[in-house]
Amino acid sequence: MKELFVNKIKKISILAAVLVLSAASCKKDKPVEKVDVQFEVPASMTVDDGAAEISFRVQFSKPPLATDQVILAGHSAEYVCPVTSVSDTRFSVSIASHWSQGFGPGSYTVYHQRGTSKLQKGAMSVTVRYAGDEEVTPAEGSTVYGRVTCEGTGLAGVVVSDGIEVVKTDSKGVYQLKSKKYHGYVFVSTPSGYEPLVDGLLPKFHAQLKANAATAERVDFQLRKADGQENHRMLLLGDMHLARRTNDLKQFADFVKDVNATIDATPGKVYALTLGDMTWDLYWITNNYSFKEYLADAAGIKGTMLYHTVGNHDHSMYYMGDYDTVKEYRELIGPTYYSFNIGKVHYVVLDDVECTNSTATTDEKGNPCYVRAYDAHIVSDELAWLRKDLASVPNGTPLVVTMHIQLYGKDGKYHLKDASAFESILRSYPEVHLFTAHTHTVYNTDHLSDDHLFEHNAGSVCGTWWWSGNETPGVHIGQDGSPGGYTLLDVAGTGFKWQYKATGSHVDYQFRTYDRNEIHLTDAKYVPNSNGTYKFEPSIWGSANTSNEVYINVWNWDPSWTVEVSENGTPLTVSRIISGEKDPLHLIAYTAKRINKNSKPTFETTTTGHLFKVTASSPSSTLDIKVTDRFGNVYTETMTRPKAFTTDQYKN
Repeated sequence: MKELFVNKIKKISILAAVLVLSAASCKKDKPVEKVDVQFEVPASMTVDDGAAEISFRVQFSKPPLATDQVILAGHSAEYVCPVTSVSDTRFSVSIASHWSQGFGPGSYTVYHQRGTSKLQKGAMSVTVRYAGDEEVTPAEGSTVYGRVTCEGTGLAGVVVSDGIEVVKTDSKGVYQLKSKKYHGYVFVSTPSGYEPLVDGLLPKFHAQLKANAATAERVDFQLRKADGQENHRMLLLGDMHLARRTNDLKQFADFVKDVNATIDATPGKVYALTLGDMTWDLYWITNNYSFKEYLADAAGIKGTMLYHTVGNHDHSMYYMGDYDTVKEYRELIGPTYYSFNIGKVHYVVLDDVECTNSTATTDEKGNPCYVRAYDAHIVSDELAWLRKDLASVPNGTPLVVTMHIQLYGKDGKYHLKDASAFESILRSYPEVHLFTAHTHTVYNTDHLSDDHLFEHNAGSVCGTWWWSGNETPGVHIGQDGSPGGYTLLDVAGTGFKWQYKATGSHVDYQFRTYDRNEIHLTDAKYVPNSNGTYKFEPSIWGSANTSNEVYINVWNWDPSWTVEVSENGTPLTVSRIISGEKDPLHLIAYTAKRINKNSKPTFETTTTGHLFKVTASSPSSTLDIKVTDRFGNVYTETMTRPKAFTTDQYKN
């Protein structure tokens, strides 16, 4: 009887399970409503100021329902627009309530929404037509003209340029340029107290010209008010070298997280400016990674706009000469040189790469190209433009200037051709901070007392072209031992402070220490698989040493910094290694790893001018290290010795 009861229960359970499965199957098979709405999203749309509606053209006789919505997603807000009227050919949506919420000129991604279904339909640029715009006409001889406005009001005295000619807007915000359209664009030097609109991360301070040189064409610029600019932070981002190789995109994603955390933690206005070599021309075609892909990956940076400096690797190797090598850059990024104002500071971005490509060759996939060749040189036309641009800048204004290739080498000598002519243009300004990259190292050249100029060769985002982090995850390092990272420039009125920020580390991480007794770089230990094709040359670190020396790499050092070391309260003598020496961590994190695979260490360890040495009294004493920068910021380490020398010891 008990068995019969149990079997009956089992049968009921099985039947219940079957019914549940059947119900789930029926639910799964229930048809989902398919939303098939088709309409054209124009590349650009001009909207009258304060307009109540905008309309779209229906395609394939598939209009939306009267209960549907269109969403206009801008850089910082989404605007939900209910459908107001529908026909088989057109429909309109309401934007009336959005003007007071910030809707205006800019780039928008357009979505159609019905219930929970939200489908992207395209993207468009919106231009707002303000009252009085119809009165703007070209002057005699003008080939580019237009109006610079903010909230419908013309802005007077705004500098506008085509890269050759420089003019100012009149009392109504109208400019007239007698341009030969050589560069194919026109740009505005955004005045203090205003910002350009943005397209994703890109500030929209320029526009591509479309007509031939003899035809007058109108280009308007719309700016927005920006309060609180006098105190702002600028992030200087050198040498990204993204190319879809050496695990660079994963490492770059980590960098983006770090930058976003910095932006979030910064009170007030934050802007960003690259220092060139965002991409790597060698891999534009072979790895299918160029400016479009870079912009897509950089779009992860939030809460700021990103200005750009052009680098030598942002010039195409598929063209001869100089002008055509930046064709893609001009079209996808913007002008190669320009200016803008933030608060009391005038920013100037320059192109100091003159390509001289002329020798035919092929790339890695056999495509015709040219041997990449260039000079570190600001061409005469650009210098002429710089003089015109600065003619509108009062002599008491501090300048921040960026260019990719350094003005001074590590030896303090000029690296740039015609450097004296360039410096002479800047000399009348009281304080000029020049930020450069190119070397993938960090060093400073202080000429504030004589030439009013301080050059910051400001390190690199990619370190050793992303190689050290690929070979030794967690050790992201440049050839001089400086960590991969970026520079923070803090501006308060006309005053400047700066710090180097290592990616993945706190901003107080400003130096690294090595216990010499623990360092002995031998072939047997670090390159045991080497066949001798490439030699491991570890410099002074190749021999054992028991002299109790400690080395300190202070990457953003300049002569106004102090490095102090004490042992049990007793100060020790600290000396800077003037002749330069190689950083041992870079030797084992990158150079040795490549040689051990019998691969060429293309980016070998270089000497550094910011290595310091101190001698302790014993191999086991604890040292107190105190580094003070020029602004009084103090960075410390209590160094317990012996301190092991392994890559694990230094991973961030």
